[in-house]
Amino acid sequence: MASISVGIFGCGWLGRALAKRLQLHYKVYGAVRSVDSLQKLEKEKITAFKLPAKDSEFWNVETLVVAISPRQEYLKTMQQISENVKARTQQFILLSTTSVYQDDDLLITETSAVDSSKLAVEGENLFKSYWPKGTVIRLAGLMGADRIAGQWGASVVTNTSVNYVHQVDAVEIISEVIKQNIHGEIINAVAPQHPKRALIYKMNCDRFGWKIPSFMEGEEKIIAGRKSEILLRYDYKFQDPMHFWSDN
Repeated sequence: MASISVGIFGCGWLGRALAKRLQLHYKVYGAVRSVDSLQKLEKEKITAFKLPAKDSEFWNVETLVVAISPRQEYLKTMQQISENVKARTQQFILLSTTSVYQDDDLLITETSAVDSSKLAVEGENLFKSYWPKGTVIRLAGLMGADRIAGQWGASVVTNTSVNYVHQVDAVEIISEVIKQNIHGEIINAVAPQHPKRALIYKMNCDRFGWKIPSFMEGEEKIIAGRKSEILLRYDYKFQDPMHFWSDN
């Protein structure tokens, strides 16, 4: 296993945590856009590249994880990645988002309809056109560690059931996809329990001394992550978002 190499294109909050986890078992390369991100990876003893060119060592990997946010130049970056990959790369993983789904259903699974107008959906489609056997991991709201629900100071918050995933579980699910050599799947990564947002915000605001916002009703949408548990034989370490910050 130690001989397998993994490239992570995009090493932000999640990508950097993933790189630290994977380097325990693999040779890991990280690709970033900024000098600051480059230095953060280098401090973790991770081989890092700033916008690697086509002849860069970064592309000589067996597994490539695309971990960039669907923002400006998202599709252009995806195209550039496709032009740089080598034949050696056999496993492709895209980190996407559960926000791709339409709001028509109460319970959302991997087969539910997506909103084709969203940039993330365009990115998924482009990814699949380049790598039909690639796997898409749709991440719920990323929380845990220093990302604490309620810390952003919103004055009004919709009190619906949350769809969160802890950073630890997101990293472990990606790791399992790599370890089990999964191909051609779409997988939701989301904690099994979905408490109301007001419960979490009130708890965290009381705990950390933040102002409690006002709450309004909204349409419910539950993202189901059962496939990740069955396919990967994975038990979520943080099943209830009410306990994501127990050790903070």
